[in-house]
Amino acid sequence: MLSALGCAESSSIDGPIGPVSGTGGGSGSGGAPSASSATTTSSSSSAAVTSGAGGEGGGEGGAGGAGGEGGAGGEAGSGDGGGGGEVTDPCAMGCLPGTHDIDGNPLTGECGCEYACTPTSTTEDPIDGEFVDANCDGGDGLVERCVYVSASIGDDANSGTRTAPVQTIATAIQVAQESAVPAVCLSGELYEEAVTVVSGISIYGGFDHDDPDFKFRRTSAVTTTVRAPGTVFHAPSIAQPTHIEGITIEALKPTTSGASTYGVRLGGGLAQLFVRYNIIRVQDGQNGVAGTDGAAHTAGTAPGGNAGEVGCDGCSGRGNAGPAPVCDEPGGRGGYGGHGSAIGASGHPGSQGAAGGAGGPSHDCGDPRYPGQNGAPGMAGVQGAPGTGGATLGTIASGVYQPANGTNGLPGANGGGGGGAGGGGGGTCWVGPNDRGGGGGSGGCGGLGGRSGQAGRGGGGSFGIFAAAGQVVVSRNEITTGKGGNGGRGGNGGARQLGGNGGPGGPGPDDATNGGVGGRGGNGGDGGPGAGGGGGPSACLARSGSVTFTFRDNSCVIGTPGFGGAGGTTPSGGAAGAGQEGTGAANLQIN
Repeated sequence: MLSALGCAESSSIDGPIGPVSGTGGGSGSGGAPSASSATTTSSSSSAAVTSGAGGEGGGEGGAGGAGGEGGAGGEAGSGDGGGGGEVTDPCAMGCLPGTHDIDGNPLTGECGCEYACTPTSTTEDPIDGEFVDANCDGGDGLVERCVYVSASIGDDANSGTRTAPVQTIATAIQVAQESAVPAVCLSGELYEEAVTVVSGISIYGGFDHDDPDFKFRRTSAVTTTVRAPGTVFHAPSIAQPTHIEGITIEALKPTTSGASTYGVRLGGGLAQLFVRYNIIRVQDGQNGVAGTDGAAHTAGTAPGGNAGEVGCDGCSGRGNAGPAPVCDEPGGRGGYGGHGSAIGASGHPGSQGAAGGAGGPSHDCGDPRYPGQNGAPGMAGVQGAPGTGGATLGTIASGVYQPANGTNGLPGANGGGGGGAGGGGGGTCWVGPNDRGGGGGSGGCGGLGGRSGQAGRGGGGSFGIFAAAGQVVVSRNEITTGKGGNGGRGGNGGARQLGGNGGPGGPGPDDATNGGVGGRGGNGGDGGPGAGGGGGPSACLARSGSVTFTFRDNSCVIGTPGFGGAGGTTPSGGAAGAGQEGTGAANLQIN
């Protein structure tokens, strides 16, 4: 601000222009008398004489000298005096060159102008790393184009001026939006806020709210720190040039498994986001969560087959087949017992085609040697395929880093149901009535396949600046990132269910034969194990391939990439793949 205030009042001031009042000239000398007057005494002044010379004028601006006195008999001399001087106030035009009044006090400094500064611009003063006040308004930046913030002396009910700052960054941004002010200026204090950056409203740090001469003068003597878990500065979309500058940014490790840690995160937009002159410290990414094991089946063994009914001595009303069991992989129904000279019925196949047993032949008196045949056992299920380990790098989606997760195992296959047994043959004898053979037992249920192990999730990243899309300029920052999160271990595959036993055949009384035993159900296959998640990355700048970026003159120290998680196993000894180790780079393109 330039001031038009003048100097304090004073009776006389020696300024660079010269003294205010001059000194008067001396009196003139009297005229010399004539020769006659020198020899004759007379009281008359009319005698012929020479005129006296006038006195010399005073210095510049001095009063005129008085005329010389006339000699005896001569005329009085007349003097030509200098003219009177004008009074000039050196402060009448405001501050002297190279000085400025920024405190509004007319008693400080010369002419009330206490601030010595030579402007290099009258309209622009960008924030810079050297804290140069280009427009001499009292501080680095446009002093009157900022909403001021102080965590200690601010109040969110204030207007946001240098003398009435607000307390939080969020309120300052809101005030700036409502007042069409293009920037927010932060005091040299700690702010524990996660900040949502609004397009066109820049955020600057390093302002000393306690400066005794000029409140909120920007200086290297104070440090502005903004700290938050997860993401400190999130810029969803930038449509106008926007700056984040002069701030110590501390990104703390988030609490959610597999989450990433970001100093500054850009979602996109058509204008540039400038990230400059900052110290950015980013903690580790979170470890990925381990995959869950496949849950065990409630029953370790599948239901067995049902028994065939006992035959009938001298009658025909019994010998029914064992019914098929109720389950996911049922065994086949048994065959009915034969009556008299009839053979027993064959058993039905199991759920996956295990053959049923043939029925037994009929028999004459006292010769029941050939019962119904047993059912075939069910087919065993195969083990589920294991998962694939997480990659060395994840992807960008929905504006954030998506970790490199492993894949799940596949469930084990069910075993097949056993085949039903054949019914016993009937019996006949000339001395008595015919007999019915025993019913065949049904096949046992096939065992269910083991449940799959779930994948380990990938580790989160540690990123100084992360740009999902848009344009970003990253320069003259000191960036230190943490370790990428480790990938989670894959879950173990679940144990298989064993196949159920086949049902027993019904006895064949007297001359009839017994029913056969149902086939045992096949065991299920073990569940496939889940794979380990990939390790998280660590990068000073991470970006998608579509981002337009500048990355120069930065100090970059990256952390260790995360380790991949181990793969899960199965009870039968199989294992899934481990996740790969993450990636570390100063400037990392993700996808």
